[in-house]
Amino acid sequence: MHYRVAGKGDPVIFLHGFLENSSIWNGIAPEFERLGFKIILVDLPCHGESRFDDEICSMAFMAECVDALCVAEGIENPIVFGHSMGGYVGLELLKIRSIQLTLVHSNFWDDPFDKKQDRDRVAKIVEQNKMRLIHEAIPNLFAAKNREHCQSNILDLIQAAEQIPANEIIASTKGMRDRLHNGQLLEQFEINIIHGNLDTVVKTEKLNVELARLTRTPKTQTIPDAGHMSIWEKPAVLIECLKAIV
Repeated sequence: MHYRVAGKGDPVIFLHGFLENSSIWNGIAPEFERLGFKIILVDLPCHGESRFDDEICSMAFMAECVDALCVAEGIENPIVFGHSMGGYVGLELLKIRSIQLTLVHSNFWDDPFDKKQDRDRVAKIVEQNKMRLIHEAIPNLFAAKNREHCQSNILDLIQAAEQIPANEIIASTKGMRDRLHNGQLLEQFEINIIHGNLDTVVKTEKLNVELARLTRTPKTQTIPDAGHMSIWEKPAVLIECLKAIV
């Protein structure tokens, strides 16, 4: 598994989302290095420069890889920022290691039946034409009003995703499909949530419904006028939200 380390101090691990890689944090992570943290930017299995060759790449397996990284680097009690799929991995990591977790445009519930069917549909599309999925899915991560000024970021994401082998896109898609409901973790641990009010992937209405089911409400920060990718849509606001946590 490929990862980058910079700086000295308390460790902060940055986990990216589906079809992304560690470079999505390049505009965010250096701010924390300047604040005196050791930053670790990870290419999760099936993404970036981290290869994987199996039928399903589960969130638990990805978490085990991050845990092995922590052992190798002597990291204890890290702060973890998990974007989208990276948040799913962070929840699984919390089961095996003490971390301070923030879900960034991510969620804590499992896929309902219709979403599982959609994951299977995605896998079939990738089998036939992965470029179709990449070119359709990535722009839709951004709020419609932000796509024009984020066009260069969208193109960079597309170009990077095109390098991922089709079988690995399918493996991580199936891993997300099969992930567990982890709402109980938000009742047991202090987990932060950062959400975009225009996010069409983690919709505000669904998030509010799931939060209402918990016996303990986590601290939630909402970024105005942001979709799923505040990393580029509203980077200054996201940085301030993350700094408020650390």
